[in-house]
Amino acid sequence: MTLAPFAAAASAADTVVVDFLGAVLIAVAASFFAFYAGLNRRLNRLESQDVFWGYLVFAGAAAAVYGVVGVAETIVRARLLTAFGHGALLLCTVFLAFSMREVYYNSALAPPSGESRVSLGSLRRIEAGFVAVVVVEWVAVALLDQVAIARFVKAGGSLAFATYGAVFAEKLESVTRGTPLDTLRRHLLPVVVCLGAIGVVDLGTAAGVPPVVVDGVRSVFVVLVAGFLTTATIRLQQNVEGLSTSE
Repeated sequence: MTLAPFAAAASAADTVVVDFLGAVLIAVAASFFAFYAGLNRRLNRLESQDVFWGYLVFAGAAAAVYGVVGVAETIVRARLLTAFGHGALLLCTVFLAFSMREVYYNSALAPPSGESRVSLGSLRRIEAGFVAVVVVEWVAVALLDQVAIARFVKAGGSLAFATYGAVFAEKLESVTRGTPLDTLRRHLLPVVVCLGAIGVVDLGTAAGVPPVVVDGVRSVFVVLVAGFLTTATIRLQQNVEGLSTSE
């Protein structure tokens, strides 16, 4: 009598438990993050930062949806759930990337409007179009059950927007150094990087990596995102306390 089937079943059960815990952690952490980002937006007196805080609220909401879908997927496997979960992951990456771009264009580092080839308004429209194309393509491919193509669409979109956000985050270092925004930027940069990694990790299956290894690596990054969102939320909470005191 071989014990291989029992070992495989135990391994699968362990994977489900880890996936469940990771999904719960990111759902809870992202919900608090969105809540405190919303408080910062409401209490903030600088109208120019409203869009920035709004992006953070949407990023937290998208990450929370990703976590909730992840919990649901541990109970029932459905292609539609997977499609919306990965779409939420992509949108979270997008909104965090856009928040970094928004701060940069509102800083002293941004080129004057007369010298910039692309205005902020035009850049926003270009970004919105690109996001719409990626999301629609991903959902369409996923619903048509083209799993391999869907992985590449998700990986390409996640990597592109994570890189986009990381570039603007690095550009902001010199202009925000020593400010509360710099602290928040340093907390959010690892989130952007880990989100990009989550989007790419599924390509390991196409490369012949065992699914259990791919799932394990993804779970590690999901837990890291939850942890980084928690530290960023603490920063947001401290900022809310400071804004409330100054009123």
